[in-house]
This record gives sequence, C-alpha cells and structure tokens, in this order.
Amino acid sequence: MSRERDSLNDTIIMSGTEHDRYYAFTFDDGPGRLPISIWLDALEAEGAVGTFFFTGEWMDRYPERAKEIIRRGHALAPHSYYHRRMAQIPKHVFMEELKAVELAYQEATGLPCPAYMRFPYSSYNDERLLWLDEAGYVDVEGVESFDWSGISAQAIADVLIPELKSGMIAVLHSNDIAIGSPDAIKLVSDVAKEQELVAVSVPTIMESLGRKPSYRSWKIIVDIPKELDFPSKDWYPVESQLPEMAAQIVKWGVERHVNSASTAAEWQEQLEQPLPSRGSREWFGVREFEGSYWGYARAYETGDTLIIHEHGAKEAQADTLVYMMRWAIEQAQAAGLKQIEVRHDIRRMLQMCKQLDWKAELVSERLGEL
Repeated sequence: MSRERDSLNDTIIMSGTEHDRYYAFTFDDGPGRLPISIWLDALEAEGAVGTFFFTGEWMDRYPERAKEIIRRGHALAPHSYYHRRMAQIPKHVFMEELKAVELAYQEATGLPCPAYMRFPYSSYNDERLLWLDEAGYVDVEGVESFDWSGISAQAIADVLIPELKSGMIAVLHSNDIAIGSPDAIKLVSDVAKEQELVAVSVPTIMESLGRKPSYRSWKIIVDIPKELDFPSKDWYPVESQLPEMAAQIVKWGVERHVNSASTAAEWQEQLEQPLPSRGSREWFGVREFEGSYWGYARAYETGDTLIIHEHGAKEAQADTLVYMMRWAIEQAQAAGLKQIEVRHDIRRMLQMCKQLDWKAELVSERLGEL
C-alpha cells in the first residue's frame, strides 16, 4: 500500500518549490462569448505567463484561440474533453476522455498534447489518480480562487494573496462567468512583485521540481492498398511554380497551426523549408483544377513509410483528404513503400479511410521533452 501511495503522490502536483521564487496563474475551462485575449492581455501587462487547462470540446470549437494562447508564449493543457466529473465515470470512459482531448489538442495546435492536466471540478479520488498514472499523466491542482462563482476581482485577490508564496499555483477560470479573474491578475501580481515572485507556466513549475513534462502524440498509419478505387488526377510535381502557388495559397486560409504564414512571401519561405528527410526521397505535389491551384502535399520517405509532412487544399471538406491520399498512395506504390503516416487532421482522415475500406490504424506515442 505504501508503494501505491507513493505513486499517487507522484501523480499530483499541488505546488512548486519554496526556493525558486516562482508561482503560477492557471485557468480552467475556456471562454465562449468572451475573447481569450482578455486574459492574455492581463497576464502580459504584468509580465506573467499563464497556463490554460481547457477542454477538448473548446479546442475543437475554437482552434484559432487555442493557437493564439501558444503563439503568445503561454501554455495550453488538457482539462478532459467534455468537462466530465472524472470521479463519477468508469475507466473506459476516463481513458476515452484523455484520448479525445489529446486528439483535439493536436489537431487544434499541430503539437503533441502535454501529459499534465487538471480534473474538472477537482473531481478525482485515489483510483482515478492510479488511472491517470497508468496513462502517463500527472494532475496539477493548487489554491482555489472561487472565481467560478462570479465574485469580483478584489474578492478573488482576497482569497489568493494570503496564500501567495514561492511555489503557489493559483487556480482560476477563463470562462464567461469568472469575469473578475482578468482584473484579479494585476491585484495579485502587484503583491507578488513586492515579494520578488515571478509568474511562470506550469511546465516551468514542473521543471523546478525536477519533473520535465512529457507529451502524447497521435498518428494514423495507412497500409498501402494494392489497387486504388480511382487514380489521382491533375497532380503534378512542384517545380518553378512556387511563387505563384504561394500567392494563391495565402488566399485559401489554410491552417499552418502555431507557425502561421499570413503573406505570400511567408508561405513561399515556409514551403521552401527543408523536410526532415535526412537525405531520403521527398515529394512535393500540387493539384491544378480549372485553371488554378487546388491543393498541395509534401512528403518524405522513412524506412518503408511515406510521411505526409503537411498538406492543404482550397476547400475545407473532408473529401479533399481523399484526393490528397490518392496522390500519396500512388507515390508510395511507385516507390515500393508499404505504409503512409499522417499526423494532421487525423480524425477526419481516419473516417475517410474507413469509408474507402483502406486499412488504417490510430497509434499514440509518448514523447519526452520537446
């Protein structure tokens, strides 16, 4: 029992160290009507970094806001998918919640999902902590601010300031009810600065404890079919048309996740970046349709696998993935490869593979420090 108790202690973080002069602002849930910039602006005005524990449902609904959090130097972490009371659900649903939020995180940001989280409503028990440990996660709790009740900024500060010290993790909310929390940031920060405390992210708190966060990444592995239902059409190797392509692609609104390109020059620069192929074969294809560019894909070879590095299309429908995959399958067949690996838009890709009866497997891997 003592070994199990030690495991539980390792699975939950309540605070940082007492000697690093760090503390953390953390925010749960995710706003709907209110812009996330309200909280980001308040943090940045105080030179503070925040950590946002948001649901997968929110990330699916607001991927641009999820990317904004990371672009601006803050941390985004999971808070389950549906904001369930995790102490009230069976193990298979518990694990489904983790998987679902990981997939939502990766598709919203283009990054692997951190393997630290916060339970909604702080709803957990020893058994759930064991399940969390089994999944390779840690739970991050802290000092509750009670801002979820809609209290004022001063009332929030009155709760947090008496607890303010090195290592404190403040639990606030970023939603449409906790409207006092943005202004409370300044009130708490003013006192923290007097104590020479610095507001940092949860990963920094974890590192101060000697616990570097790990991450979970998902990918689809598609077996190359012997025959295609329909051959790919109108795809050509990219050669000298890159400037013209970039000028058209910038108008498509294609997602480039955290490192977004917003001008034709930026698009061209990013499309010219070398692939991580380490000298193996590479492919860069573009589809032309009705006198304009319609889609593109970049891929490279690793072992017996064609890795799709990135792809984009003029239209947003999932059917565009079918056209791209047909092109990729033809390249893989010609190269004698056995599989295709995809890490973006994987939920829709998996559904398309099922409809086309292509054998596809959803695979996760745990990563160390990024």
